[in-house]
Amino acid sequence: MQPTLQAVQDAFFEAMAAGWAQNVQKIKIQELPGSKAIPFVLGDFRVLDTYFMTPLSDRSAGITTIWHEDKPVWIMHYGGRYAKIAVPFLRSCLHRAYVDEHRFYGGRGPVFVRDERFTYLNKIELNDFADFVGEEHVFDLNEQCLGHHWYRGMSLLGDNQ
Repeated sequence: MQPTLQAVQDAFFEAMAAGWAQNVQKIKIQELPGSKAIPFVLGDFRVLDTYFMTPLSDRSAGITTIWHEDKPVWIMHYGGRYAKIAVPFLRSCLHRAYVDEHRFYGGRGPVFVRDERFTYLNKIELNDFADFVGEEHVFDLNEQCLGHHWYRGMSLLGDNQ
């Protein structure tokens, strides 16, 4: 039986709330050298957030996939770069969206967050859980960009969802 898009979105939020935004333990996938992955299981749903980093730069890229009964039903790709100093703030912005607000902002953080050191800006072009695209940025107080990620994703369910 095909899940509803809402059930897939619920699984997404559960997985993200328990994932990178919480700084959980990552696993390594032997067949994907240089990757880190965060697995999550919720009933018939399986979520895997896999990302790649290298000591050669501050760039990273990843893919988050949701399966239902071993069939892929949703996917998000993302990539960019972040200075290490910006990562804790980025993590807090994602935590705010996934855990505190439980709200979909193109799969990333809120549209705008500012604290005493940084500003987070999420430029969302499409914001439907079934089809989304955008780019996020973190700036310091001097408006110097400390990093960004583009993102794009979609539901793999049939059109009747």
